[in-house]
Amino acid sequence: MKDVVDPLLEWMKDVVDPQKRDKQAGFRQNRSCMDQIAMLRIIVEQSLEWNSCVYINFIDYEKAFDSVD
Repeated sequence: MKDVVDPLLEWMKDVVDPQKRDKQAGFRQNRSCMDQIAMLRIIVEQSLEWNSCVYINFIDYEKAFDSVD
């Protein structure tokens, strides 16, 4: 199985990753949850400084898709 998975993962890194938006961080190397929380905090603080509205929406997709236990 590893003989099939490793080449597929390499292909995904080479072909699929460059097509992802730069701001997308989920399941990407060198991008942590803490980085995204820090960025969200900066956005909120900047909106307060500019006296502008910011809308944040969190979506839990867990129940929308099947998962493997």
